[in-house]
Amino acid sequence: MKPDLLFGRDVLPEASQRKLLFESAQLPVQFWLEQLPCAARVERLSRGRREEILLIQGDLNWNHNIYSDVYLCLTPDQSVPQFSVGNAGAVLLRIFFGSAPESNHGPGADAQGQPPVEVVDFWQLAWNEIPARRANDPGARIVELSTNASRTRITSLMDCRPGWILDDHDHPSDVLTFCVRGGGILGIEEATIAYEAGHLVAIPAGRRHRFQTGKEGALLAVFVFEPFLARGY
Repeated sequence: MKPDLLFGRDVLPEASQRKLLFESAQLPVQFWLEQLPCAARVERLSRGRREEILLIQGDLNWNHNIYSDVYLCLTPDQSVPQFSVGNAGAVLLRIFFGSAPESNHGPGADAQGQPPVEVVDFWQLAWNEIPARRANDPGARIVELSTNASRTRITSLMDCRPGWILDDHDHPSDVLTFCVRGGGILGIEEATIAYEAGHLVAIPAGRRHRFQTGKEGALLAVFVFEPFLARGY
């Protein structure tokens, strides 16, 4: 399986426009890419659905501070902080869950779920080191951002240092991963490709895969779902 290149610098949408990267009616979920011009306001696009927003290029201004690493998780009734786009513009990855307000979710997650978090600078989160697997392992770390109660939907960030190796493995759930910056070599079963900033890859449950970072390391957004890709992707 060769992953599809769903986004790259040469296929950015025009300013003030959005591009649909991926959707599945099984969950349902949609991934959108949006480019905003300088001084634009970041607005809520869907009041009826849970929305996650990740800034992947550019910067945002808020309360006289400039932020270049922003993640937001918004329940249907939450508003976006009053961000304005910086001089270089901004590119946002937006993820919508559900086609209507989630019946079991109020302002927070349902019982035993991890409440959604509103994060301005994700480097201030409580990151967890991934245990070393070999001598001189440069390591990687991960932070879980949001889940539902049954943990069939999890959003995380992975900060992988240069030269880190993730051995061949698989997952019982489907995984979508978006390379925010950096990159490396990604292998899925017999195929091996360059995995670079801007690539969105879908890995169905049970599919063997592996990853090795390059000289810049890699920052990955990782989305884990109950198996649905094989039924409707």
